[in-house]
Amino acid sequence: MHNSRPLNRREASQYLLDRHGIRRSPGTLAKLACVGGGPIFRKVRRGVIYDLDALDTFALSITSAPMRTTAELSARVS
Repeated sequence: MHNSRPLNRREASQYLLDRHGIRRSPGTLAKLACVGGGPIFRKVRRGVIYDLDALDTFALSITSAPMRTTAELSARVS
């Protein structure tokens, strides 16, 4: 568990890039907050905040396990 303060949308976008190599703009995070499929967030007045654990969980949910070849991906689906 992280002992860090929650991040605003801009900071969350940068965290996903720096920590996980995942590019999600603040605008994309806002869209995902409306339609679903994004990281869990909390509303604070007119903005939102993201916990680092929620961002890490989101990143893991949209990436595959490590592999050496793309053939491993189709073998895992079967």
